[in-house]
Amino acid sequence: GGGLAGQRCAETLRRLGYTGAIRMVCAERHRPYDRPPLSKDVLSGEHPEESLPFKPAGWYQEQEIDLLLGLKATALSAAERRVWLSDDTALSYDRLLIATGSRSRGLPLLEGYGNVSVLRCLDDSKALRDVLCTRPRLAVVGAGFIGQEVAATARKLGAEVTMIEAAPRPLAGVLGPELGEWFARLHRAEGVDLITDATVDRIDSGGEVGALHLSNGAVVRTDHVVVGIGVQPDVEWLAGSGLSVDGGVPVDLHGATGIESVFAAGDAAATYDPLTGRHEPGSHWEAAGRQGARVAKLMLGLDPGPAPPTSFWTDQYGIRIQYLGRAALADAYTIDGDMEDRNFSATFTRNQRPVAALLVDRPHALPAARKLIDNGGSR
Repeated sequence: GGGLAGQRCAETLRRLGYTGAIRMVCAERHRPYDRPPLSKDVLSGEHPEESLPFKPAGWYQEQEIDLLLGLKATALSAAERRVWLSDDTALSYDRLLIATGSRSRGLPLLEGYGNVSVLRCLDDSKALRDVLCTRPRLAVVGAGFIGQEVAATARKLGAEVTMIEAAPRPLAGVLGPELGEWFARLHRAEGVDLITDATVDRIDSGGEVGALHLSNGAVVRTDHVVVGIGVQPDVEWLAGSGLSVDGGVPVDLHGATGIESVFAAGDAAATYDPLTGRHEPGSHWEAAGRQGARVAKLMLGLDPGPAPPTSFWTDQYGIRIQYLGRAALADAYTIDGDMEDRNFSATFTRNQRPVAALLVDRPHALPAARKLIDNGGSR
């Protein structure tokens, strides 16, 4: 995998003195790059794509890291310690990190149409940017963070945007109904036609999708559709390897799988969470980076240290929104600040112990929030 988890693993191995061979197998033809700007500044044309790569090309040569671009892993034989690639070659390994990330979920009803897209990689972002330059009528299916970021960027560029969400409110399953309603008001105030409690039942098409017929009877006329209904781990290539691939590769707190010398990190991993007693699917950008670095230490026989709480950030309409921890575990929450002024924080607690926080336009409060959760409420 050539995403953040693989990049941080390689960087950390070299920084800690590992001198053996390192190979990174990258499905894309671009060298490893930063993905969060794809749905924001790259999509709006404000972020030059030349600045996306984590490192210049010469860095990999200097660090003696082999980048195998445009190749996918297709099979794993743990007994032989070999990974087969899409060009029918195989690589042997002493330690293996599975960091193949995830891919966007599609809607079968909308597959195969030229004016329907997802946003997961640089090429997706560039293609959608070309569409948005025409100021189309854009329909966004799904009001998760990716769908919201696309909607916000499209509105900034002058597109007419309808966002369709199956749940009663955006993100309510993660943050609860009150905060989910705040996100709904945010987008409606910025001109997005947000339709909730509705799914796509059928379409009008004549080679391209011209209208979406929704379960609530509404009809959405559209020039282009973006599907943002979540992702699934890209791990089917591990079938027959002895590793479970249902919902991501199960790993312990540090990234070790049930097979010796095989590790997983990022969206491809499902990490054991002692708070829930379950293996939780990969989350977001920051977690992938931290997991990649921790796995590198584990590979070298070093103590990876305690696992930090998962975290995520998003920029919408000029507002930095940050989330860390697991709000789903909470039985209560408190709000500090004015939600209508778009400047507040929400602290989620379970048995009066902080388990998560949402910060809206309060980036400087992140270290204190992280410390509060790490220390279980003790400042």
